[in-house]
Amino acid sequence: MARGDKVTTIPDLIDNRKHQLARVLRDILAQSQEPRLDVVTAFFNLKGLEALEPEISFLVRLRLLLGKEQEQAFVVGQRLLAELEDATARGETTACEIERWHDFLAEGSVEVRHYGKTYCHGKAYIVHGIPALGALGIVGSSNFTGAGLTTNLELNAVLKQTSAVSDLQAWFEALWAEAEDYKAELLELLERFTRPYSPYEIYIKVIYEALRDKLEQELGEKDAKPSPIALADFQHDGYLAAREILENYGGVLIADSVGLGKTFLTLRLLEDYAYRERQTALIVCPAAVENTVWRPWLRQFAIPHEIVSMERMSRRDFPVDKYARRFRVIVVDESHNFRNPDTNRWPNLFKIMTQGASDKKVILLTATPVNNTVFDLYHQLRLITRDDRRLLLSAGIPDLWEYFRRAEQNRDALYEVLEALAVRRSRQFIRQNYPAAEIDGQRIRFPERELHTVHYSLKATYGSELYQKIANAIENLLLAPYQVDTYRRELMEARRMRVRQLSLFETPEEDSEGAVKRLQEALGWSREEAHEFLMTVGRQTALAHIMRVLYLKRLESSVESLRISLRRLRRFLEFFLHALKEGRLLSSKEYRQWLQIEGSDEEGMEGEAEALFPSLPGLFVERYDIESIRAAAEADLHALESILAELEQDRPDDKLETLKELLASPNLRGRKVVVFSYFKDTARYLYRQLLSDLGFLTKLGHRRIAIVDSDVNSSERTARILRFAPRANGKPDMPLEEQIDLLISTDVLSEGQNLQDAEIIVNYDLHWNPVRMVQRV
Repeated sequence: MARGDKVTTIPDLIDNRKHQLARVLRDILAQSQEPRLDVVTAFFNLKGLEALEPEISFLVRLRLLLGKEQEQAFVVGQRLLAELEDATARGETTACEIERWHDFLAEGSVEVRHYGKTYCHGKAYIVHGIPALGALGIVGSSNFTGAGLTTNLELNAVLKQTSAVSDLQAWFEALWAEAEDYKAELLELLERFTRPYSPYEIYIKVIYEALRDKLEQELGEKDAKPSPIALADFQHDGYLAAREILENYGGVLIADSVGLGKTFLTLRLLEDYAYRERQTALIVCPAAVENTVWRPWLRQFAIPHEIVSMERMSRRDFPVDKYARRFRVIVVDESHNFRNPDTNRWPNLFKIMTQGASDKKVILLTATPVNNTVFDLYHQLRLITRDDRRLLLSAGIPDLWEYFRRAEQNRDALYEVLEALAVRRSRQFIRQNYPAAEIDGQRIRFPERELHTVHYSLKATYGSELYQKIANAIENLLLAPYQVDTYRRELMEARRMRVRQLSLFETPEEDSEGAVKRLQEALGWSREEAHEFLMTVGRQTALAHIMRVLYLKRLESSVESLRISLRRLRRFLEFFLHALKEGRLLSSKEYRQWLQIEGSDEEGMEGEAEALFPSLPGLFVERYDIESIRAAAEADLHALESILAELEQDRPDDKLETLKELLASPNLRGRKVVVFSYFKDTARYLYRQLLSDLGFLTKLGHRRIAIVDSDVNSSERTARILRFAPRANGKPDMPLEEQIDLLISTDVLSEGQNLQDAEIIVNYDLHWNPVRMVQRV
């Protein structure tokens, strides 16, 4: 119909069945040359404007009054915003269309107000400028929405009488006068869909959508229950995240940094899954923390439990079946100790996880999940996945082994698996995001660590010539007892035939394969025999290298530690030569027994060396070039005799004297100090020397000194830890005269202990594993 043409019939009732309100309005507007439209509606959307096209574009004036019962303008806007988001997501509305209607509403001929004084649920449409009629009103149930004007089953009456339309207009004007302008807010809402967004805004939106469920989730029933276990805000957030992971995957890795309360976070989980579920929890932990950390707290909070030390779980005869049947909640403290599947402890724990009930929960705790390689983490997470490849499909990881194989080249690629299975926060993260963290109303403070280097002179202790002589002698030790297969008759024959000896640990794979072929050609061995031989030689060569490093570490640690170690090596070589004289070589069992005597650091590099011994074969004298072995052992023995002759002399220890000066200095006086040493021999040497120096004790103020190492039994160790750190262990009122001020320790106390009373940590020597250095502090 052309504009201005007369409509023959205007219906009295409009229900969107026989007569559609949008069509009727378009027809009425088309009759006027200068149409004006006043609208009152509870709801409004852009589809309502679209339903009146093309006639709406010819309006001289549009007054739109929005009202909804009990809703403020903000709520009305949010409803419109939500509808636009849904329509855009479904492709029903495009940004171009929204921009077009934004420009229409921005025109001066359009006014928008919101009525918020009281309920306004009425709907009315008043059209002005109709020939012959002047104005016409429609009242009823239809909102100014696409559905209200076209598809909903509605009921609207058309007012044609002049008096009725006048009354309706007066009602509209009264409401309009009381309403507040809403045009700017409406246009701002629409601009959200039309203006370009910065990369940062897009990033934040992606993060929000990814975490929407977590951000919007309501506290479950368990969260509402009071708990006697007080947590700081960051610990409580960690507990909620860990519990969600437990529910989704049956296991969680809690890898918060040292000192952030992993133990208490775990106790809160055990309250849910053990105490309230009436389950007994199995706690697997280092023996050193069994009675100092776990047992006291578990008893205090009445959590049913049984504790098994890692050392006990490492036994070959550990009763796996018994524990697999009994326990459904398992905690593994310091879980990085389960990074090696070739040890006894790992398969024992894995069997406990995979046998028995299928709904077991495992909680792994470690601040250092990766020691040497990403596969350290892989083997820990296998305790959670139980080698179920489907478990992490929802996290986008179809094959955990392949995932870690790729991550070996790029550790940043571990994000997905850590996001899925781990709770991991650093101290810096807590400082930045929880600056006012409290526990029981007390502010949590993280002291700033200060690193200082104290210099001493090895040459002042050994003399420049002797120091170099000792270092060279250690590096040149042949250590034949540790690598007897390099003296196999076949290998000696191969050397005479100029077959180059290659170590599997020192050469590329292609060289190793080349050596296999040359051994096959020279000695007539099968490929398997040649390969196994090179593997054995490689392991033994690596063992000898580790032993040399240990002696060099002792050289750096203390004169006494080196003296003791070289004496042991001398006695061992004498014993070894005596065995040769009797016509036999030491077996791998005797090697292990000797190494246990030699070992001084409870879980240090000797542990790595000991892991190589089970692979050593049984030995037969007739297989070896005994004379060459004897000559090598005698050469080492001669070198040791020369060094020990120098070391047995009484000589000053500049390193020890430097330590005394440090401990007696004003900066350390009156402060609790822990002195760590990698070697037990060094720790005991320091303890004896400090206690026997009356001048030093006088400068120190006769403060109490104690030592902790593997020879101190569990109950006494617990007592000494309590006396050194009473505040950290729940005894803040301990009298000063009962407390220990200076504690000398090996790394038995570097892992999982509450030593927070210590203000100063002194590393008398450096552990070969940097992870242990982290654990010390």
